[in-house]
Amino acid sequence: MPASNSLLAATFLILTAIFPFVTTTDQLQPKTSPTRQSQVQTSAVSSALQWLVSHQLRDGSYGDFHEQQTAAAAYALWLNNSSSASSRLSYTNITGQLDSASSWFWPPYGESDYPGVLLYTVAATQQLNLLHDSTGVYDRLLQFQLPTGGFEGYFDTSLMHTVTSSVDTAEALWGLINAGGIQTTNLTAGISYLLSLQNNDGSFNLTNRMRSDPIYSLGPDSVSITALVTLVLRDASFSINNPRIMKALDFLSKAVSENLGGPGHPYAAALSSLAFVSYYRLEDASGALACLRAQQNPDGSFNDISRSSGPNALDTGWAAIALQVGSLSTHLEQIDHAPVAKFIFSPQSVVENTGVSFTARDSYDPDGDDLSYSWTFGDGSSALGVNPVHVYTRPGNFSITLTAKETGTAQALSDTTWQALYVQPAPLQASPAPSPSAIFLAVVPLAIVLILLTVTFFLVRRRRASRG
Repeated sequence: MPASNSLLAATFLILTAIFPFVTTTDQLQPKTSPTRQSQVQTSAVSSALQWLVSHQLRDGSYGDFHEQQTAAAAYALWLNNSSSASSRLSYTNITGQLDSASSWFWPPYGESDYPGVLLYTVAATQQLNLLHDSTGVYDRLLQFQLPTGGFEGYFDTSLMHTVTSSVDTAEALWGLINAGGIQTTNLTAGISYLLSLQNNDGSFNLTNRMRSDPIYSLGPDSVSITALVTLVLRDASFSINNPRIMKALDFLSKAVSENLGGPGHPYAAALSSLAFVSYYRLEDASGALACLRAQQNPDGSFNDISRSSGPNALDTGWAAIALQVGSLSTHLEQIDHAPVAKFIFSPQSVVENTGVSFTARDSYDPDGDDLSYSWTFGDGSSALGVNPVHVYTRPGNFSITLTAKETGTAQALSDTTWQALYVQPAPLQASPAPSPSAIFLAVVPLAIVLILLTVTFFLVRRRRASRG
């Protein structure tokens, strides 16, 4: 697994290479000629970053027990300038705490969301080299995972002990995925746990007993929880055409259209915009960013009314991250993304001279472009369409290829995938047993002949006897 699997960081780095935006200082100075909208966004980013720099403590932190704030600020400052001294100072602080097994957030009394988000920001910004014992960090974080697959850390006051939660699990998986520190079995169990908390409307609950908790810093409401989980599922390779993802994004879109229930929710707006960008829902991302900009304080800071009494680096940091990614995400509309070809076939055990059904229904185009599908079946035959059926007339090994190609675009990008298929010989068929009617038709004439012969024999003997 790569050191950083974060689609957000990768998207931002690609776009900044195409459309230069960063500088050598901690101030934001775009090199392109900005539009009115980008000027407004640039001003919002600049004032947020200046607030973060001015409120950073000498050790790079934003106060004791506020590591999640330090991580958000470090990430935001790094996105503006990967050589930022302020960002480097914050990363040195949080990697030191990750390395220390005595840090308050580690087992047995800690919670997994804090080290999870710290590890995510370190990995997503390519700072893993600052860790002295990355294996120890991964092992300690995995200690929070329970047999249910979930990671614990949320204190349920009704039960008076810590329980697993979607926020703890999502943050832990986010960090471990991007750092390459989790095995497939642990990842699969964690994802299954998260999916078990999804509601019919697409949102995700905090726990199996509670929808959300306004004082939980990294997941104070259903919108922020759903956006966070959706981002993590993206880094776990969930595609935009996954039904669960579509339902989650539709939930977020509805929430944004309703202005997130009113002002005071910049954290939810920021995570929602990042989720939309990750899945190329750019119109929705634009709406979330507009909602986010409207909630900025005059001094450039942000604060979420759900769990903050005043400006803080957590809300301001994630707002600055979302605004920076959003400022360049509009260029994604200018980039045509290649489709992804996928197919399955049934039955899995194929015998010659029987039909095999193929489907490309899982193929998709990130931009939503229409696709055409062409197939080759390895025996000289080919087909077009989404759901072809093919009959193999001889046994053997065959390679099936599917090419998904854009239609109606200038570049007509395509993607090809293949799978091997073994066709078994048809079993030898025994001669069919004769039917009762066939037996009857065969026996009756023979019986009649035998009767006639017998009667003839007795008649002849009787005639001879009468003469004698």
